[in-house]
Amino acid sequence: MLARLFGKKCNHPMADMKSAQALLAGLPKNDLLKAATELSDWLESVTDCEEFALADQFAVINMLDERAQHYSRKLQAEYFTLPDLHVFQGNRLCLVLGNLARQTTQAYLMLFNRYCQGGKEVAAFNVSVPLWVARAVRAKRERLKYASIHYEPHDDTIWGTLAQLYRHAGQQDYLETRLRLYSTNAELTSVKFEAAQMLAWYACGVNSLSPRGMHLAERLIGHYGEVIEITNKLTEHSLFGFDLVHPFEPVRVVLDATVHPQMRYVGMAGMQAKLEDLLNLLEKNFVPPEINLGGVFRASWVLEAVKHILAVLRSPPLRSSKRLELGGVIKVVSGYDNLIERCLDWAQTGTACAFDEWALDNASASGFSAILKGQGVDGIAISNLLGIQATGVRHLGVAIVRRLLQDSGGRLHVGAEVLSTQIARVDLRQSVGGGSGSVMPALWLYEKSGSQQGFARLLLQAGHFSMNHSLVSCFEGKNYLLIPVELEEGNSDYDLARFHTIEQVCNEVL
Repeated sequence: MLARLFGKKCNHPMADMKSAQALLAGLPKNDLLKAATELSDWLESVTDCEEFALADQFAVINMLDERAQHYSRKLQAEYFTLPDLHVFQGNRLCLVLGNLARQTTQAYLMLFNRYCQGGKEVAAFNVSVPLWVARAVRAKRERLKYASIHYEPHDDTIWGTLAQLYRHAGQQDYLETRLRLYSTNAELTSVKFEAAQMLAWYACGVNSLSPRGMHLAERLIGHYGEVIEITNKLTEHSLFGFDLVHPFEPVRVVLDATVHPQMRYVGMAGMQAKLEDLLNLLEKNFVPPEINLGGVFRASWVLEAVKHILAVLRSPPLRSSKRLELGGVIKVVSGYDNLIERCLDWAQTGTACAFDEWALDNASASGFSAILKGQGVDGIAISNLLGIQATGVRHLGVAIVRRLLQDSGGRLHVGAEVLSTQIARVDLRQSVGGGSGSVMPALWLYEKSGSQQGFARLLLQAGHFSMNHSLVSCFEGKNYLLIPVELEEGNSDYDLARFHTIEQVCNEVL
């Protein structure tokens, strides 16, 4: 029987080890979602029960968590490899995984708080504390990931709790104690290692990644995590800072910043070369099997995350132009197909309808930030294509959503990169056969005057760009041969591609 070590009597259904094991044995074997949901409910029930002795409570939580890891791995592999994460099944998976991470976090934080309160139960269980704290940090990172995927407002206590756990580990001299997080894990970890991974992953710009990109960036940083350094000294290799006294999300640091003893600095100098080697393999459409990404992913998906992390490591994310605080609105339509239709309307009538209006927060030549309240929030995600029309401007432009964050009031803050302030709808044909064959609509992006002469950027329907096929088109009354140079960006909605342009001297109407 459990709950006997300190003379307590517990009436919880899982207070008896045989009963607990019987309940686990009854989990549905062919319904992973239902099994994970039941485990979340049991974790919540055991966490909230005040009758357990500390040793018994840990024993049950450990048993539930170990079993939950099996279901979590399978569900994550299913969720993040879905072609479209926003389908009904994807939303169900994300909800269940997020709830499991939340309940696991609360369970280990409860154990930690009971331990810190002291009492006669504590002395016998010092050995378990590094494991509780390391698991709490890992679960907190998972909880943050699923909140970020839905662009939910972040828990205001998350960084304060992380600082508390880190300080306790340092004070009790177990910060770098090596341990196996779960019985199925071959690798060793520590509280410091888990905290370093969480800080590095989040600081690399989680809110600027697609949901799948968030997951892959987390797994990549974990795979190369042995090179992450977290120290109390600011050096030339320090990228991010985290304040243990006044905790806030990790921020980019500069070498002349104010230093105080409770700052911790995260460096990732050894990761760049490793990611650049991986980049070369991914560009050849090869994903090394030794990298555990939690599933089988397309090379193009992994490439997105690698490029993002490398961009952060190579140079600070500085603005190319000053942003101005603004009021007013910007007209917006979301999605490639919708934008094609609006451009056709514009070409035929000089007007375009069915636009949403977003409240502008600030803007620059390269981008803008807007705030959405209620209507218009659904369906907006990282990498969404936006057709835009600013007040007082006649032509249409195009932008891509790069950053999303929902505040505590439910408002969605959208950061977008402007690709071009003017676009034109054109028709494309394959060059073979002298322009014959099916016509494919596309969007030609106007470039700044004098820039990129001899080249053009076009938005095509997703999956229609090929390095093996040149295209022909008519733009501003001139016929062009378009020779593919590179696919700059692609997702399920569009391909953004760059072409070398050669003006053709002919009278054929393309």
